[in-house]
Amino acid sequence: MAPVIVAKDLYKCYAGFAPVLRGVNIEVEPGEMVAIMGPSGCGKSTMLHVLGMLHAPDAGFLEILGENVLNLDREQTAAFRRGTMGFVMQSSNLFDHSTVFENVEFPLIYEKVPPQERWERVIRALELVRLSARVHYRSNRLSGGEQQRVAIARAMVNNPRILLADEPTGALDAKTSRLIMDNFRNLCHTGGVAMVVVTHDPKMAEFCDSVYTLEDGILHCRKREIPCIDAQEKYNLLAGPKPVVRGALVAERFPEASGQCLMNEAHHLHAGGLLSRIYAIRDNGFLSSPEGYALPLAVRRIGAWRMFGAYMDMFRHMRGSSANLWGLWRTLPGRGRWGHWLWDHLRSFGSGALLARWGVEENIEMFYAAGAHGPATASWVASRLLEVPYAFAVRSHDLASPGLNWESKVRDAVFVRCDTNATRQAMCELLPSVPESKFVVLRDPLTLTPPEEDTDPVASTHNPANELNILAVGTICQRKGYDVLLRACAILKNRGLDFKLKLVGSGPDRLRLRLLAWRLGLQSKVQFMGQVPHENISDLYNKADVFVAPGRKTRQGDMDGLPSALVEALAFGVAVVISDLPGQKEAVTNGQNGRIFPQSDVIALAAILEELAANPHERRRLGDAARRALPAFLDEDGVEARMNAFFKEACHKL
Repeated sequence: MAPVIVAKDLYKCYAGFAPVLRGVNIEVEPGEMVAIMGPSGCGKSTMLHVLGMLHAPDAGFLEILGENVLNLDREQTAAFRRGTMGFVMQSSNLFDHSTVFENVEFPLIYEKVPPQERWERVIRALELVRLSARVHYRSNRLSGGEQQRVAIARAMVNNPRILLADEPTGALDAKTSRLIMDNFRNLCHTGGVAMVVVTHDPKMAEFCDSVYTLEDGILHCRKREIPCIDAQEKYNLLAGPKPVVRGALVAERFPEASGQCLMNEAHHLHAGGLLSRIYAIRDNGFLSSPEGYALPLAVRRIGAWRMFGAYMDMFRHMRGSSANLWGLWRTLPGRGRWGHWLWDHLRSFGSGALLARWGVEENIEMFYAAGAHGPATASWVASRLLEVPYAFAVRSHDLASPGLNWESKVRDAVFVRCDTNATRQAMCELLPSVPESKFVVLRDPLTLTPPEEDTDPVASTHNPANELNILAVGTICQRKGYDVLLRACAILKNRGLDFKLKLVGSGPDRLRLRLLAWRLGLQSKVQFMGQVPHENISDLYNKADVFVAPGRKTRQGDMDGLPSALVEALAFGVAVVISDLPGQKEAVTNGQNGRIFPQSDVIALAAILEELAANPHERRRLGDAARRALPAFLDEDGVEARMNAFFKEACHKL
């Protein structure tokens, strides 16, 4: 391949000083990583600025990507530089109080890149430096190495062919410097990016393919090993993998106000090549947080502002301009359509009409709804209008208010995902005329990475006299049964047991629970922690002695299936105590990998907690058994393979 940089007889002299560059000659190949070394003040930075077209040489020839750049005027030079080059300086020069995303996004705003495309390109640039998980962090919360990696991502976000770096590791420790240089090397050798780096550190120069020294304004080649890079028609490091199926995830809100199941499901679908777009019917509001979402897919939200346009699309379809939506409206019954649920039904159909338009624009091949009510109805409408397949998920709490339209939606779905066997059985009983093969149990994967298994059998054993650390995580609402847990803790307190309960989460019943704790005299024993960043919950699992999931079925029929927090506690090897809800009992066998008590039985829960408090070896045994049994129970690889097969079969791509 032709060199990307060809410099011949470059000469540069500042008035009143000796020449800085005296006849510099260099060629840089695609994918080649070049180091320029020399003592301070020898002109290394000047040479880098000349190659980057920041300074013009006094004499010589400079060709970049086949273009004689010395013939360009000032505006042409700036445009050429923006489109082909990225710069990384010794100081990261980030905006301290802006997020990582905002720092990396800045060059794209200057280039007037559309917002939807900006998100995708920023995430892919951060993935190149393995920092996409920090996209929502403020830059002043990052370490020095992470800040420098953000600067590298910012330099890469415009997909440059050439990367110029001036002492990029000068202010970093040795370990971080090696990580940065490894990142550079991978970028060059995998993406064909040519890089010129100025450094005075011989150890950093060892990472480069070619090493030059600048002495008395003359460039000397010390080593040159041109890497073998496959020829490419177009360099695009920010291009994502080709999807297997152009699928769309449809959710009520994204991200959810609490919990990580939906976000984690989106990550797994995208990793399997099954997800190309995410649609949300409603705006997030003030409760949702984007923390943890780091997929290169911008979320398109309908929300209140777009609903007027959605209704216009719906009425246009109803007039028969492109499909008979009015016929769909009449054939799909609603949950009391002309009563309380009319607005929801109307919103779902309007959203479906808008999703159909977006689906045409983005070549969507399949819709997957994360919810049995509004998202499933909207996906059903869009799939019928576009004549593409769709599927939806049903969770235990959806069964509290089953819709009259479920049978119609299930019959047209290619499959219905159930979170537990109990949910699948309930759906089969609710819709006996639907073939049971339509319902499949695909469990949610882990949302946190558990620690390595502890090989020291004594390391995690607590002294019985120590304080018992009890943990409960989840949305604070009636179905969680936290009032039962508080009453059991009151019994433990009256019996003189030393314990501490941490309740993580928020919800509509939080104030009522705090009042109950005060009435029971548990102010010093119970800590309401509110919403905790997901990555910080790992520390709570590691410090917990017992995890309690006291869920129950409410009078309205609402109940938990298999809570993600319970699965996480099992993965972290915490002794778990659960109520006898059908979904929870699928993961826990009483006495083997946890303990089970009857729903709302305060006395039984208190007795189990008191027993576990006095027997740390039993807690250890239950936790170890839970950790060993969980991988086979979740079968994450099998779930991913089945989802892949379902999507491919639905789109005729097997």
